[in-house]
Amino acid sequence: MIRFEGFELRPDARSLSWNGQIIVLRSKTFDLLLYLAQHPHQVVTKDELMAALWPDSFVEESNLTQHIFLLRKALAENGQGERIVVTVPGKGYQFAAALEPLPTLGERSRPGELMMSAVQSVTRMVIEAEEEEDTLRLAEPPAPRPHSPRWIWAAASVGLAVLAAAAIFGWRRIHIRPPLLISTYTKITHDGHPKAIGGTDESRIYFEWEDTGRIAQVSVSGGAVAPIQVALEHPRIGEVSPDGSTLLFTSEGVGKGPADSLWTVPVLGGFPRRVGNAVSSTWSPDGEKIAYGTANGEICIVRRDGTEAHRIASVGGYLKSLAWSPDGSVIRFSRDGLLWQISADGANLHQFLPGWGKSPTQWSGKWAGDGGFVFVADGQIWLVDDGQRQGAGAGQPAQLTFGPTVWDRPMPSQDGKKIFASGRTKRGELVRFDPMSKQFQPILAGISAEFVSFSSDGKSVAYVSYPEGVLWRANPDGSNPMQLTEPPQYPKSVRWSPDGSQISFVDRTTQGADAIYVVASDGSGKPRRLLPDDRQAETDPSWSPDGRKIVFSTSPNVGASAKSDLRILDLASGKVVAVPASDGLLVPHWSPDGLLIAAMTLDTMNMKLFNISSGRWTNLNTGAVAFPEWSQDGRSIYYIRWTDDPAVLRIRVGDGKRESLADLKGVQYTGVYSLWMGLDLADRPMMLRDIGTDDIYSLTLESK
Repeated sequence: MIRFEGFELRPDARSLSWNGQIIVLRSKTFDLLLYLAQHPHQVVTKDELMAALWPDSFVEESNLTQHIFLLRKALAENGQGERIVVTVPGKGYQFAAALEPLPTLGERSRPGELMMSAVQSVTRMVIEAEEEEDTLRLAEPPAPRPHSPRWIWAAASVGLAVLAAAAIFGWRRIHIRPPLLISTYTKITHDGHPKAIGGTDESRIYFEWEDTGRIAQVSVSGGAVAPIQVALEHPRIGEVSPDGSTLLFTSEGVGKGPADSLWTVPVLGGFPRRVGNAVSSTWSPDGEKIAYGTANGEICIVRRDGTEAHRIASVGGYLKSLAWSPDGSVIRFSRDGLLWQISADGANLHQFLPGWGKSPTQWSGKWAGDGGFVFVADGQIWLVDDGQRQGAGAGQPAQLTFGPTVWDRPMPSQDGKKIFASGRTKRGELVRFDPMSKQFQPILAGISAEFVSFSSDGKSVAYVSYPEGVLWRANPDGSNPMQLTEPPQYPKSVRWSPDGSQISFVDRTTQGADAIYVVASDGSGKPRRLLPDDRQAETDPSWSPDGRKIVFSTSPNVGASAKSDLRILDLASGKVVAVPASDGLLVPHWSPDGLLIAAMTLDTMNMKLFNISSGRWTNLNTGAVAFPEWSQDGRSIYYIRWTDDPAVLRIRVGDGKRESLADLKGVQYTGVYSLWMGLDLADRPMMLRDIGTDDIYSLTLESK
């Protein structure tokens, strides 16, 4: 028996309990826990674990990741969290719990405990049979003494338990439709380039190569990819109509701010027809209408010929992933990172899954023909019965995918037997711009990290590992790394305090709002919220040069909102004041001399400068802007132009002169926001180059 933090792990009975309560584990999940517990405080590699769990089989790494997830979930439900099974980035996993001494002989189990272990083991066997797990291999219990009344009573109890469990099992098989799982993953494309799926007509999948902007189609069974010519400037693909005849497109060539012009384009060729300006759109189930979201948070409906356009609601926020229900009564969408729904007549606006999960990224929702609703949360695909499929846990989302692959744009088939989705393996290479060669070269050995920030004295560097999302502090060359945060926390917008003693960052709270945290840079404490009682969003923190104040924005989900202003926090008093006339601004940055605050406009097409002494704003005509950073001398601001001609630019604050430093066209970068840029102490731009893969898959659904 192995004891740790209230748990008892019994290898002979293959049981796990916590404070006397049995915890049901799948067979492989139990094997995983046992192996880790038998190697406490050692870093066990993924290869070693896979060899131990599947000694005679070749399996994908995602199988191991799934069982790590299930094990952590089982331990977390009993008060322990992820600190027992710790991820060691780039190496493997570690059993970090302290083992407790075993009881003395007088304290050990009495013979009566054999009965309880047997009953629990049989119950676990029935449950695992229901889940269609591998056959459970139970160790034989010690032989009882002949004619022992206690043993006879225990055997009878086991028999009753088996009969009761079988009865329950049979009743559930009759009355409950079993949940679904993904049985096979089949690659449809094989080039690895980033893709955005637009839609499917059940025979073909239409998609866009994001690194080139080209549009293509491929059969749902795979095979050759065929390009599609679209007579639009910089087209972005949307859904295919229910009859398969027409595609929705947006065009960056004609639009305003974050909203692009919305068009319908015949699949077999023909002239595009403009129907509005949109950030997201979807077809009605009969294909006669289109619902779309605007840049200012309005939901509109227009006929497919572009006539009778009208607004049904103004919901605010940044709208994504609109989906129209099969019966035409409901429209769902993602707003500020959470799923919402509204009646097709504009009534009954409400959050779809209130209180569910802690994810800031619920989106890509689509209905299947059988009433199931699939969506993405934290990069994984989930299914909710939506009240139309009867089964255990109806109305609560069930996770379908696990592991390191990040999924996007799931498109369920009408029969509900398949899901077509893009699957991405996240991996980046940290690079820095070399002004001599005009090229980006690896830095810190090309680690996969973003939000890289150097302390003002140049003696330390902080970064967030990607995609694990762990904040580290290290020497400037990357040596002697020290871990400062633990999952599920995922730090973003990392900033050193001027004295180097603290590091600030943004993460989502359990209530679903972004908030500012600080952590000691020497690893002496855990992260803490700066404003624990604040219920508004807090994003983009920037320290004043004297370290006494922090300016931040109130844009939910780090910029994906139609509302934002700027606030200044006095760290000594805890008082927060609004920056005058800052409505519609975000991503504030204090200048090195403390005299100015630079901020982006909400449409990301310009910047403004706030003179603290005069209290006045002036324009800084950057054009399209993302990830702005002050130069060390405060004379310039570096930023990324994110449009069809992407580049790293520098603009002089004094006269507004712009200079292009690096062409980013055709090169893919990555990160939690799909893109990131920072500066080192010599004002050399740093980015995370994408070296992952991205392909379209067909996922087959089966009942458990």
